[in-house]
Parts: sequence; structure tokens; C-alpha cells
Amino acid sequence: MSITSLITFIPLIQSKERNLIRIERTHEIPTNVCLVASGPFEGIIINKLVENYEELPTQFPCSFSVWISSDGGKTLKQEIRSFRFCFFNNIQLALRAETSQRFIKNIFERNFPKDYVSFFKLLLRLMKEDYPQLRAIDVEMKFAAGSEKMAMPNAKQFINDGELENLTSSHVKEALEHAYPNSVTEEDLAESLRCSVEEIRHFLSILEKEGHIEQLPNQVGEWIRKAYIPEPQHNIQDKHPQTVAIITCLFPEKQSVDTIIENRTTKHSYSKTGDSNVYTIGKIAGHNVVATKLSMIGGDRMAATSAGSITTRLLGAFQHVEHVIIVGIGGGVPHYTDPEMHIRLGDVVISDSGIDDSNKRQIGSYVYAHNINCNWKTGEIEGLVVRDWLPKDNVLARTVRNGQKQDLLKDWHSNSKELISRLNEEHKDQQLDFSRPHHETDVLTMLTAEGNIVVFPHPNASRIDPLFHLGPVGSMFTLAQKPPKSENEVSSPTQSSPLKSAKRQNSSIKNGQNGTNSEKENVEEKEGDVNQLNISNNSEESAGLVNAQVNQQLRERFISEYHVRAYDAGFDSVIAAIEGSRVDSWVLIRGVADYQQGATKIGKLWQHYASANAAAMVKTILGRIPATR
Repeated sequence: MSITSLITFIPLIQSKERNLIRIERTHEIPTNVCLVASGPFEGIIINKLVENYEELPTQFPCSFSVWISSDGGKTLKQEIRSFRFCFFNNIQLALRAETSQRFIKNIFERNFPKDYVSFFKLLLRLMKEDYPQLRAIDVEMKFAAGSEKMAMPNAKQFINDGELENLTSSHVKEALEHAYPNSVTEEDLAESLRCSVEEIRHFLSILEKEGHIEQLPNQVGEWIRKAYIPEPQHNIQDKHPQTVAIITCLFPEKQSVDTIIENRTTKHSYSKTGDSNVYTIGKIAGHNVVATKLSMIGGDRMAATSAGSITTRLLGAFQHVEHVIIVGIGGGVPHYTDPEMHIRLGDVVISDSGIDDSNKRQIGSYVYAHNINCNWKTGEIEGLVVRDWLPKDNVLARTVRNGQKQDLLKDWHSNSKELISRLNEEHKDQQLDFSRPHHETDVLTMLTAEGNIVVFPHPNASRIDPLFHLGPVGSMFTLAQKPPKSENEVSSPTQSSPLKSAKRQNSSIKNGQNGTNSEKENVEEKEGDVNQLNISNNSEESAGLVNAQVNQQLRERFISEYHVRAYDAGFDSVIAAIEGSRVDSWVLIRGVADYQQGATKIGKLWQHYASANAAAMVKTILGRIPATR
């Protein structure tokens, strides 16, 4: 019998408390065989329980937690499933990290297995069809005890579904902050937040008393977010031209940047037509700077056009600008197995070009996927239409890349600590807090296709202090929003995922619109030796599920192919306006507020701290670049 490759399933430990299974690649027929599979599973052998086993050298451990029940969900136990990867000796370290990450994500590529048998069949199939770098995987399952138990939070905290559960004054304040420096009428607020004008007026009255907002003079029913503007230190027409432009989008980002500007003066030019501008000028580390805030940003083209127009007006008004820095929050791209690559909340990502290891192609500092390529015959999505940008003069990112990391960290942490203290003092009347949220709110999760949540421990769980990272920053359209029309445009799928499966596909299905995590929805029912996953999957939830699956598959492919380290709301129009204005030096600095794009409920909790860290990095970088004289 000619054997090229076999996959063996070897039970190492079996008990009520703990089970350990090894899935190993071999070229020899084992002697302790229980079952030889045939048909589609030919080449897979199930071994009997072994009495003794050899410990293998493993790397990149990873685990996640699920709920287990033996009585239909009435009593729940938390089970930890752990993976330890053993590689062949000739595999390089970077490829080992990438392989372990891809394997874990592929477990959640479609529907998460509903029972133990399906779970291990999936693992065996993955090893059989792919992952030649892996010699073996040790899979351990045990019930969590004591401190091992992990909090299983609600999935809606980690997605941006655009739904308001209960309208509060915070939602009204946030809407006014997004619009700033423009004002918003009571009617527009009511329409945007899907409520009555009377409700809006009630919340506006509360916000006005708290000092957050004000009504425009002689403009009844028109409101604007109040901004902290100190006494002017010099005239707006300073004899020294501004050479650095800083662009923000969210209000906490503007507050953070304004606070690092010395001797600042703010000029707010209001326009009834919605073309208001706000410019803050002053100095940062000896550089003459001007900062502005975009009134809106997002996936629809009207928002993108507005952002591009504001950027063009900024660079037209300040024509001596040599560097543009886009500062704000974003979502970090986590790594579930490699502690060195894993990004934590509060970290900062500085946009920089990358290299595609497969073909040595240079990847831009900012990448945006604006459409899809579709095979008209099969209906399969074959790829993404992506544009990437690389600054002609990458001096801002190069300053970080070539600098002494420990010195940069020390200065950045010092600048961040000082800035947060000043921000908390300046905005104490509004009860704003820019301090670091509690570390327990930094939860690493993955959403399954059914909308259930799986919690992972951080691979660098002991790290608390923020770090900075260099790499491409990116964003992409979603099928729900429909990409711009082109000859390749296709309709959103409604029956099954058209995404063409690939052997190296790196897709994790994170349901971004229908995620729920009540404990009884995320339960496995134990019957004998089989655990059944109890999942609510009604037709209404399924209606939008396919698009969510495809969007997440596309997102994961995009992130993997372009080595994206941070994901934002989409600033392609801003970058295009910068390049159209002939400014050669630009960079994006993204404070990590969540693991999506910064707009989830967790993101809103972390956005003040992340904004402050991003602004502090601006000061740190500019302090290392000679000011233009």
C-alpha cells in the first residue's frame, strides 16, 4: 500500500475533567488503529487511546471559551478549547505565526461546528486539505475553574450595527459632535435618530444645561457642539506660515490634537450651507501647525466627497503645508496566536508601506477596496478592486521606523501621560475622561456565522502599556452599502456565499449585523458523547446574514492580502485630496479603540484614550523632525 500522507487522530488523555487529542501528519501506518476512514475522509486514521505519549515542541498556543450544557441550556459550564501547534523544522518563524493564525480563523470560516464530532471532523479536514507546514496539533478541552473562567460579554458591544437600543442624550451629543463645525436643526436630529422632535428638545435641554451644546444666535432650533476655545495668543494671520496640517474627524480627536498645540488660536467660520470650517493654529514641537476637523466621514460617497472638499479647502487656504497628518481612532487587526504581532486597545498604528512576501510587491501606506471582481458565469467573487497610496516622501513614518524604539516609547508615554492629565483638567466641567479604561474591557473576541461570540485570551495578556506599530492602514466598502457602479458591479447575494473558496483563504466569519450573545444562544447541549450547539436562527436573522458573512470574508481576505494593521472608516477621499494638492508627505496615526473600525460600543468606551495616544504620537514624531525655517 502506497502512503503519501496520513492524518492520525490520537486520543492522549480522556477524563471527565480534561481531554487531550493529537492530530498528527505522518507517512507511516500506525499500529494502534481503531478506524480507517474512507470516501471523502480517506487518509484519516483514528487511533485508540494511548497509554504514553511523547511531548512535542509546540508554539503559538491559542485557546477560546464556549458554553456547555447537558440539560438543554438550564445549567451552563464554560469549556476552554486550547490549541498548541507543532511545525516541521524547516518552517520560518513568520510563516509559523501566519499559519497558526489562519488555522484558528478557518475554524470559524462558516458555521461553527455544532457538536464534538463535527468539530474534530473539521480539524481533520483542515489538516488533510491544507497546512503542510504543520506536523501536529494538540487540542485540549477542559472545563474552566476559578480564575480560568472568562467573562462572555454581549456580542452587540463588539459590532457596529447602527441600531439605537434606547435613545439618550449621549446619542444626541454624538450626532452634534459628528456634524461639528456645522450645526444641526432639531428636525434633522429627529430624522437621523428616528425619534420625535419633542424627544430631541428634551435631550437638547439637558445637554445645554450641562454645557455641552449651544443654540445658534438668531437661529431658533439650530444647535452646535460647544468647543473649548482658549483666549487667543496671536493673530490668525501669523507671519510664519503653517507647514504641518493635522486632520481629525471625531470630536475627542479634535480635543486631543488642540490640546497639544501651543499658543493656539481657533477660528470657526460658520456657514448656513454646511460648509463651515474650524482651524486651530499654533505650534507643536517648534513646527507651525494648523488643525481642522472633518464634519463627517463614512462609506457613502456624499460623506467622502465632503471630506475631500474640506481637505482641499484646508490645503488651499494654507499653501505652505509640507506634511499632512490624519489623526484619530481606528480598529486594530488582532493576532490570535503571536504576542509580537497582536495589537491591543490603546496601541497606536502609524501608516507605512508593507511588502507582500509572496511576490515582493510593495503595498501602499493606505489601501482602500472600493469594488469587487465577479465571475459573471459562476457568480463567484474572485477578488477585490483595491487602490493603495504611498506618500512620495515617507519621512513621517520613516522617522518612527528608523528611530530608537525604546527612546520613542519613553517620549511617547511621557507625552501621552501629560496630555491625558491636561485633557482631563480642561474638560472636567463636562465630565470627560481621557484616562485608560479598565483592562478587563479589552476583550478579544471572534463572532461566528450564527452571531454567537467566542472569547480568546490575549496572546500578550500581561502587557498593559501601549505600543506603537507600523504598517498599512486600510478600509473597504460593504456589500450592504453597495460599491460604486462599474462594469464589475454585482447584486448582493441572497442565497449562498459567492466568495470563491481558495486553498489559502484566510477568512473568519464575524457577523457584524446580527450578533447576539445571550448565554442560552451560545450553548452546546450535551447528549451522551455528542454536544449540540443550541443556536437561534430564524428567517429574519438569516435575511441579512449572508451579506454579513461575505463582507467579513472579503474583509479578512483584504486584511490578509494587504497586511493591514489598522482598519478605519474610509479616508480614501482625504488621501486623494492631499495628493491632488501636491503634498508629498503624509501619514495616518490611528489610536486603536476596538478590533473593528473604532465605531463599536467598546470603541466608544476607548475612543478618548485612543485619541489622546494618537495625538501624543504626533507630538513625539514632530519633535524628531527639524522645523522648517
